[in-house]
Amino acid sequence: MALEMQLEMGGTLEDWLTLERVLEQLGLFEVEKVNAHTYAGFLGGGEVGVLVRWGYAPRGGVIRAEGDHKCNFVVTGNLMFRINTPMYDKAVETIETVLTQLTERTSMLFVLSFQLESVYAIRNRERGFEWFWREPR
Repeated sequence: MALEMQLEMGGTLEDWLTLERVLEQLGLFEVEKVNAHTYAGFLGGGEVGVLVRWGYAPRGGVIRAEGDHKCNFVVTGNLMFRINTPMYDKAVETIETVLTQLTERTSMLFVLSFQLESVYAIRNRERGFEWFWREPR
């Protein structure tokens, strides 16, 4: 069984290239390129599967996550994290590392949610990066 988290993101092409480098540095393996803007793979020891889609903006780029996120940006793509539940704790660490690296190395704004309902992390213009894993909004 696996849990899926959606990371809706807004950023530039350079941000997206940096995301790819971050994932590679975190041990992205078994990469399958679907097309120039979509690829999938696994991180670390297989604790997290990822599906990255740049240029994918459902509903005209409007954030679909519900909850208290206070974010207002145009979604230019998303990243789905698929958590291998037997490796849950390591997966959470890996996801937090990815988001921390994005915060440090890009101007990308984002909302991380579970089933687009509960918000677990954000990065917005006003408050920066916030992690709510233990108390989702």
